[in-house]
This record gives sequence, C-alpha cells and structure tokens, in this order.
Amino acid sequence: MNRVKLTHIAEIQTGLSYRRYRSDDGEKFDVVVQRSIKKDGIFDDFEQVNLIPTHLKPHHFTRPGDILMKMPYPYDVVCVGQGGLVVSDRIAIIRLKEGFDPSFIAHLLTNAHIKKQLYEFSSTEKISHASLRQIKELELVVPDYDTQVKFGRLLDTINEKVYEDQKVVEYDRRLKEGILNKLWEEGP
Repeated sequence: MNRVKLTHIAEIQTGLSYRRYRSDDGEKFDVVVQRSIKKDGIFDDFEQVNLIPTHLKPHHFTRPGDILMKMPYPYDVVCVGQGGLVVSDRIAIIRLKEGFDPSFIAHLLTNAHIKKQLYEFSSTEKISHASLRQIKELELVVPDYDTQVKFGRLLDTINEKVYEDQKVVEYDRRLKEGILNKLWEEGP
C-alpha cells in the first residue's frame, strides 16, 4: 500500500460556471449540476442548458473514467461512465493517470478518512466547502492496480445492491401510503 496525494495521481480541475454562457440561440448541452451527484455513486438528473459552445473548453466535458466530486459538503463522489456532459462549477473533475482504477479511487474518496481530511481543511468555514487546492492535497492509501480493480468491482456491486434495496423500500413506502389513502376514499 502506498500513501499518495491525489495531485500526484490525477489531474484535477473545476467545472464551468455555465450561467455566464447561457444563450437562447446556443447549442443544447446536458450539464452536471450539484443535484446530479448523489450518495453511493448515483449519477443522474442533469440540467439541459443552451450554451455558447465557443466558451467551452475540452476539460469541461466528461470523459468515461472521470471522477466528479462535489466541493461543498457532503462531498459526494461519482465515477463517470459517459462522456460529453458539461460539468458545472463547484464540482471537481478528477482525471487519473495511468495505473489507477477510477472506480476504486471514487469509492476511496467517499471513505471516512477522506471526509475527516476535508473536514479538517475546512473547519474554519461556516459552510464546509473544499477548495481545489485542498482536494489536491488529500492523502490516499492506494494498493497495486490489480487489487484496486478487484475492490472497485466489489464496491460497485455493493452500491448496486444498496440502490436496489432502496428502490424496494421506496416501493413499500408508496404501497403503505396507497393502502392508507384507499381507506380514506372508502371512508364511512
């Protein structure tokens, strides 16, 4: 296991402050916003925005294997499988160097040790918000590549199970509410 700073294994940048480049006659893009990145690696709910394409730089677009991290608390993280999405501001774009598994590193960045480092970096602020500099300074414990891949797959499987279990719980809650609502409709 090697202790490394994130900046030594990845290129790290922020997304685009896209509100400045909105235009009714611009090209339509799917934009990754804060609500797009959820706990347990859930990635959806993009905003469709018309933007002036000439203001967009190549690093503002996702690539498969990118890791996106919300910079405000709770610092949710997702590993991206889809390219071509525009990343908005207050989201760190982490592009790993060769020899590092994106899925594993994304899971690692959700660990309590990382959250503790981020908390310590921003403990003087009223609203916890990590800067790009602070994210670059995160210290990770990283095994060899083959071990990263194995752990990444295992943790992805666990996340998928958690997601499916949450859907069942939500279905049961709606079923319960539906039964109770039916009683009101049939009332005395």
